[in-house]
Amino acid sequence: MTQLLRGNLRYKMIDFDLTKFFSYDKYQGLRLGAGVKLNEKFSKTFSPYGYFGYGFKDHRWKYGLGLDVKLSSKRTSVFRVDYVDDVFAAGRFSNNMWDMMMKVNDINLDLHNATFYKNQKWGASFLYDISNSLSMKIAVNKEKQEALFDYQYKNFGNSFDNTSATLSLKFAPNDKNIMTPSGKFTYEKGYPQIFMNYEKGFKTLGGDLDYHRLDALIIHQFRSKLGFTNIKLFGGISSGTAPIWKNFEIAGQRDQNSDNWSSAINTPTNLGFATMPSGTFFADKFVGFKVSQYLPFRFKTFGSKYSNIELEYQSAIGGFKNSADHQFQFQVLDHYYQEVGFIWNRFLGRNFGVGFSYRLGYYQTSQFKDNFGIKFRLNIL
Repeated sequence: MTQLLRGNLRYKMIDFDLTKFFSYDKYQGLRLGAGVKLNEKFSKTFSPYGYFGYGFKDHRWKYGLGLDVKLSSKRTSVFRVDYVDDVFAAGRFSNNMWDMMMKVNDINLDLHNATFYKNQKWGASFLYDISNSLSMKIAVNKEKQEALFDYQYKNFGNSFDNTSATLSLKFAPNDKNIMTPSGKFTYEKGYPQIFMNYEKGFKTLGGDLDYHRLDALIIHQFRSKLGFTNIKLFGGISSGTAPIWKNFEIAGQRDQNSDNWSSAINTPTNLGFATMPSGTFFADKFVGFKVSQYLPFRFKTFGSKYSNIELEYQSAIGGFKNSADHQFQFQVLDHYYQEVGFIWNRFLGRNFGVGFSYRLGYYQTSQFKDNFGIKFRLNIL
């Protein structure tokens, strides 16, 4: 059960990564693959790992290989070297230091997104628990990146060599953790949770880019007479010579090129907007807010399982100082984007939830079909 909560399926000395088996996005189409890691039954110090995937729409193989070296059994202290040849969505908010369940929630974030870039990366990193509450990761990477959509940046074209260093921090003062042979396990998650990433690009070792990128996420959760409340405050800023994927796409989840009602279907995510067109809004600085309110009652419809109602509101605003340097079709999020919605969890007593979101404010259009989003959530537990 512990390994399943980490996103792994364990068989003897092999851990299979459940997030690598399949996914879907508009660029790769259906992607099938596998990810394996040798656990402490193989070695208490060394842990090789690797993954591969094949996209049936772009007809390309992707893969990654690496080695973890555990430097301590009393606290998290892991040195890693890796090589990755894969594709990624442009401008995605950093998920460094997120736990596996948070990452699983974003598996379908790019369901309707085709704005991807290719990345070939050599990297090394060091993950360390400074204390029970504060974790740190330092990473250095040498990358070769290329846009896989119609894009030009200044006079660089659409491909770049990048040398970068990243510092990631997680502060969770109320988490309750234990050390296990597989590493640290959080058996009771507490709030608030604070995540921060600072990335610096260098014009050294053949690097073309000189930039700064900072993002932060604060999550707080509490219970009151109104029910269960979850609040997320997030934002970021990028400056210097940086292609569009080193800026921020405000994570839209709707297909912008389709009028079919199915283009509005998606799944709930951590920071995504169900009514916003995918790959459309970018910013070099932005701030966002999301609040989810679980109402303080449960009810039965069919069967023995209880349902509950979750209300949501989220908004974001940003800007882009030198947007003309990026030659492709996108919009700058320079006004408040707002949406409200609800989710009926365990719909009609079943193991899934159904939700509806609606766009408000400046970006609302006169066409109802442009303003709504439909969510489906699978309730596993």
